[in-house]
Amino acid sequence: MTAPGAEFAYAMNDPYLTDRQAQVLSQVIHEHIATAQPVASAALARRPTLAVSPATVRNEFAVLEEAGLLAQPHTSAGRVPTVRGYRYFVAHLMTRSGLSEQVQRTIRHQFYQAGHHTDRWLRLSAAVVAHTSGAAGLVTSRPADRAPRLYHAGLTEILDEPELADGQCLRVVVEVLEYGTGLQPVIDGLPSQGVEVIIGDEPPTGGVPHVTLVLSRFGGDDPQGGVLGVIGPTRMPYERAVPVVEFVADLMTQLLAIEAD
Repeated sequence: MTAPGAEFAYAMNDPYLTDRQAQVLSQVIHEHIATAQPVASAALARRPTLAVSPATVRNEFAVLEEAGLLAQPHTSAGRVPTVRGYRYFVAHLMTRSGLSEQVQRTIRHQFYQAGHHTDRWLRLSAAVVAHTSGAAGLVTSRPADRAPRLYHAGLTEILDEPELADGQCLRVVVEVLEYGTGLQPVIDGLPSQGVEVIIGDEPPTGGVPHVTLVLSRFGGDDPQGGVLGVIGPTRMPYERAVPVVEFVADLMTQLLAIEAD
């Protein structure tokens, strides 16, 4: 199930998972996001939250592989999530607790310090979502009486990620951040509210399965409105990225409404 206000840019026939299979998938994804390494059955079996044998975990791995949610990079290796596995996690398994009150207060204070200046808000929103999510932030204004503005921040946040050692993957990320390459058709298809998560092999990152975009509109019909979000490896901390994009987009909408009054 998706969170209220969240939209996801894919359609699929989700497999049925038992509670334990869902738990195994979720733990593999959390571990892989943290380490960038394949996750072994023995490592999961030692966790008190599962309390099962490595053989039982391997059986669940086999089911999840058959469903296309996990893959084994090579013989005798552990498992890694597939694009489909990440999509299932985002749609059904990830924690949707939102940002803590302290983080929300800190972000609001940063915007208060920026004063009443739309360009500063745009630059700040890219920096805030980058810093909070650990991915690269981007924001683009809506075309009105001048060319849309495109700002980005936090590319250095992700340069050391192993996925970006692939030159093609890095090129896609840089071209999206610097030039907005391929963004406009995606922006045109975004819902008016909520967060959209675009995971691997979908425009504007088609053919590059290791890149994810998390995007949201802000500003409603305000001519100063636009789209903000983050881009980074598919091995992204979604439980931070989705709520910060949603929160900052809502905050930008509120600020622009106040500015217009």
